[in-house]
Amino acid sequence: MWRKVLGLMLVLVVGTALAQTASDYLSVERVNVQGNAKVFIFQPRPEGGIKLLKQGSVMGILSLQTETKTWESVLKGEGLKAPPTPVAIYFTKDGKIGIKSIIKDRPLQLEGMVSIEKVFKPSQKPQLEIPIILRIRNTMKSLLTGSSCPNGYEELNSRYCIIENWEYLKDSYYADSKTFTEYVPFMGMKVRTESYKTIDKMGASWGIQLTSNTRAMWTFNLDGVPVIDFGNSYGSSTLRVSYAPSPSIPTDNGYLDRYINLPLKYVIATYNIPVYDKWNQQYGTIPITSVYPVQVMLTGNYNLDENNVNSGLLLTDYLLSSHFPTRETTTEEEVVRTDGDGTYNNIVFDFQGSFGYDFYSTPLGGSGFNWIWSKIPVVGALSITFGYSEGSESVIAYNVDIVHGAPNQYYYVTVIKRNINLVDSNNVDVGMYFTTVDDGLGSSPPCIGNICPTSIGRDNTK
Repeated sequence: MWRKVLGLMLVLVVGTALAQTASDYLSVERVNVQGNAKVFIFQPRPEGGIKLLKQGSVMGILSLQTETKTWESVLKGEGLKAPPTPVAIYFTKDGKIGIKSIIKDRPLQLEGMVSIEKVFKPSQKPQLEIPIILRIRNTMKSLLTGSSCPNGYEELNSRYCIIENWEYLKDSYYADSKTFTEYVPFMGMKVRTESYKTIDKMGASWGIQLTSNTRAMWTFNLDGVPVIDFGNSYGSSTLRVSYAPSPSIPTDNGYLDRYINLPLKYVIATYNIPVYDKWNQQYGTIPITSVYPVQVMLTGNYNLDENNVNSGLLLTDYLLSSHFPTRETTTEEEVVRTDGDGTYNNIVFDFQGSFGYDFYSTPLGGSGFNWIWSKIPVVGALSITFGYSEGSESVIAYNVDIVHGAPNQYYYVTVIKRNINLVDSNNVDVGMYFTTVDDGLGSSPPCIGNICPTSIGRDNTK
C-alpha cells in the first residue's frame, strides 16, 4: 500500500514541476476571431526563424501557444521591452489578403485589405514535401470535387488556390526572421549653405520621452503597400533624451550635420505566401516583409550638448548607416526669408504626444536593410515605428531655428513626411523628424540618406 501512496506522490510532484516549467516557457493566448478566412498565424522566434501557431479556416475563440514568454526571457538588461505579437496573414473568399497583429482584448476581424491580383508575383512551382498518403488523398479530393488546384493547394475561390499546409514548405525562403541590435537615426538635420548666404549659427531644441505608454508597432509591407498595426506596450522604464545647445550651434563655414541615434533591438520577418492563379495557370507568391522594435536599449536621462558630439553614437555629426522608407514618403519644401538680423525662428516646429494616437518612424538600420534586401528586395515601405496614445507621457518634440544667417535672404527647408494606412482605420500621418536647410544656390536640395527631394522653383528666389 505504501508503495502506491509513494508512487502517487511522485506523480503529483513531477506533474506539478512539469506544469510549472511549461508555464514558465509557454504562453497560451486566446483570440476572438470574427469572420471566416484561410488563415496563417505566425510569430518570430528570438533565435531567428518563424513559428507557425495556427493555420486553416478559423473562427470563434482560438488558443495560441505563443513565443511571448520565450521573448520575455531573452530580453534582458536595461531598456523598454515589448515582445513581438503574433501576426495573422489571411485570405478572404472575395480574393483579398489581409495582415494584422494579434493583440490582447482586440477581436481578430478577418476583413480583406488588398486584392490578391495587385500583390501576386509569378514564381516557380514550389517544392512541397507532402507525405504520400496525403498526396493520394488530395488527388482523390480533386477528382471528387472537380477542383483544378495543384496538389498541396486548396481552393479559395474561382480564381485562386492557397497553399494548404505551411508545413509542406521547408525552405526558409517562405518564412524567416532575424533580430538586429544597432544604433538607428531617430531625428536630425543637415545644413548646406555657402557664399553670400552662409549660415553661421543654427538653433535646435529636440526632445524624446519614451515611457510605458509607448507602443511598439508592426510595419508591414505587402509588395510595396505599407501598413502599420499595434503591438505590445513597452515595460515600466523611461527614456528621456534632450538636445538644446545654448545659445546656438556654430556651423562649419555654413555646413552642419546633427543626428540623435538610439540603440534599438528590432526584428525583421519575411514571408513568401504560395498562391496559384487558376485563370492563368500560374504559380506565384505574395511577398510580405515586416519590422517590429522589440527593445529600446537605453533608459534614464540624457541632456546632450555640443560636448557630446561623437563621444559615442547617441549624438553624431554624420548619418549612421540606414535606409529611409520611400513608399508613401514625400518631402515638403518651404521657402523662408530671414529678417534684418539674419534670423528666422521655428523654421520647423513639431510636437507629438498630446492627443489621439500619434505615430513616429525611423529608418531601418544598415544591418537590417542589408539582410532584408538579400531576402526580398522590396523594402521601400518599411520603417521602424512607434505609437503613443492620448494622455500619454510619451513625447517627441522637434524645433529648428536659423540663429544667424545672411540678412533678408531666402533659404529652403525640406522636411520628410509620411502617410500610411493603419489597420482597421484610415491613413495616418507618421512623423519623421529629419530636415535639410540649404541656400537654394544648387539645382536641388541636399539628400538625407537615400531620400533626395526634387526642387520647386528655386530660381525665383536665388
